[in-house]
Amino acid sequence: MKNVLIVDDDRVILNLLAEGLCDIGYTVAVAISGEDALKMVEGRSFDLAVLDMLMPGMSGLDLAKRFATMGGPPFVFLSAFGHESVVREAADAGAMGYLIKPVDVPQLVPFIEASIARAREIEGLRSTSSHLEKALSVEQSTRTAVGIIMVRKGLDRQGAFDFLRARARSQRRKVSELAEEIIAGVEDINRTLRAE
Repeated sequence: MKNVLIVDDDRVILNLLAEGLCDIGYTVAVAISGEDALKMVEGRSFDLAVLDMLMPGMSGLDLAKRFATMGGPPFVFLSAFGHESVVREAADAGAMGYLIKPVDVPQLVPFIEASIARAREIEGLRSTSSHLEKALSVEQSTRTAVGIIMVRKGLDRQGAFDFLRARARSQRRKVSELAEEIIAGVEDINRTLRAE
C-alpha cells in the first residue's frame, strides 16, 4: 500500500483527491499548509508528497526545498500555473513531476505511480553509487597498505597482500580495517617527523 501526503490550501481539492486515492487503496495524509506538512513528515515516511505550488505562508516550492535538505519524501507539484519559469523552478528543486490543475483522481493515479517509480529508481542509483564509492575507498586503502608493506617488508605485491590478509585473519579483523590502521600509523609517523 502506497503512502501519499497531499499538501494544498484548497480544502475542496484536498478532500476530493484524498478521498479518491483512499477509495482505490492508497494511504493518504493531508496538510493545508507547508508548516503542517513539515510536522507530518517528522514522524512518518511517505512514498510521495503531492504539493500545491502556491500556498499562503510557506509555498510549495519552499516546502520542497525543505524536504530536499532534510531528507523528506520525494515530491511532485500540482499547480494551476504552468509557466515555463515556474516549472523550471520545480524541476530545479528536485520535483519528480509537475501536473497542472484541474486534475481528477483517474489522471492523478498514473502520475503518482510513475513519480513513485522514478523516485525509487533514483534512490536505488544513489544507494548503488554510495556502495561503489565505499568499495573504491576500501580498495584504495588496501592498495596503499599493500604498497607500504611492500616497502617495509621488501615483498612483491602478492606477498604483501598475503601478509596483510594473514595478519587480518590472525587478528580476526577485516583486511580493510587493518589497512586503514597501517595507513594511519604511517601518517602519524610522517606528522611526527615533520614536526621535528
